[in-house]
Amino acid sequence: MNIKMSPNIAIRHKDYASAVEFYSQVFGFRNRSSDPELADFDANPINLFVIEDDEFSGPVLELFVSDLEQVREYLVGNGCKELRWRGKGQDCYIQDPFGVIYNLWEE
Repeated sequence: MNIKMSPNIAIRHKDYASAVEFYSQVFGFRNRSSDPELADFDANPINLFVIEDDEFSGPVLELFVSDLEQVREYLVGNGCKELRWRGKGQDCYIQDPFGVIYNLWEE
């Protein structure tokens, strides 16, 4: 089983427009996306995504995994909580026992 940190962090928030404006204007991050529903900021050395979400608010870190289902079982068996599971290539959110939310992404 292989788990490694991704350079991607998502900020999920119900007020998408205000979040995009903040990271553009206050931090000066350049939005590389032309998609009106997804901001993709160059926050060197990470990629910072802003996504509208009515259910979750705040940062979601990402983990690259070798086997999505195997890692899911392993993490849940070790005290993590499944928050959202949409399957390979989509949102697969796990919260660790300390409150940090991760999206698991199978490479």
